[in-house]
Amino acid sequence: GTREKDVALGVALKLGRLIEQNLKDVKVVYTRSTDTFVELYQRGRIANDANGKLFISIHCNSTERKPSSANGFEIYLLRPGKTDNAINIAAKENQAIEFEENKSRYEELTEEFFILLTMRQSAFAKYSEEFAVVASDMMSQEFKVQNSGVKQAGFYVLVGASMPNVLVETGYLSNRAEEKVLRSQDGQKRMAEALFNGIKSYKSIYEKDLQEGRPVESEGN
Repeated sequence: GTREKDVALGVALKLGRLIEQNLKDVKVVYTRSTDTFVELYQRGRIANDANGKLFISIHCNSTERKPSSANGFEIYLLRPGKTDNAINIAAKENQAIEFEENKSRYEELTEEFFILLTMRQSAFAKYSEEFAVVASDMMSQEFKVQNSGVKQAGFYVLVGASMPNVLVETGYLSNRAEEKVLRSQDGQKRMAEALFNGIKSYKSIYEKDLQEGRPVESEGN
């Protein structure tokens, strides 16, 4: 009975509140704050229109067979998938387009497209990886579960975000122990705190590079 959309929204709202309360100079923009469906391409557009500096897409993992022993969290960068597992996870998350009216806009998203997109997003790649690494470390400290590390795959939701961007798989709802944690208010709070600590560390790295005159992503993003 646990639904991914409920867990993801719970974590996102708790994370947003932590940022608003503790990082006063950071503006939080939600792609949704209620139980509503936002088309995948629109999520990146919302971030772009807000002149975003970091785009985080929060999800929960699952296996076809339930329950299962698969466990742990992982953070994804937007690049062609290297493993069958990563490709399958991206395919599952990309199935959200079935709820959209115009699916044809995604027809050009082939493997070749993702290779070209990776090249076009090279300005954001360094900081996407910076955040993914520090967030992964923070999540490892908070949750004593398998850290599947930083991976890559072609997630449609990340395609339109013109800024550093990642997709976070917080854990497996098909694993009974992880489902219990993720559906609880305390579990969501701990996940939000881990991601918040990752954002705080990332912000320090980003601002230090700005102060030292190192190149960051393109102007206006």
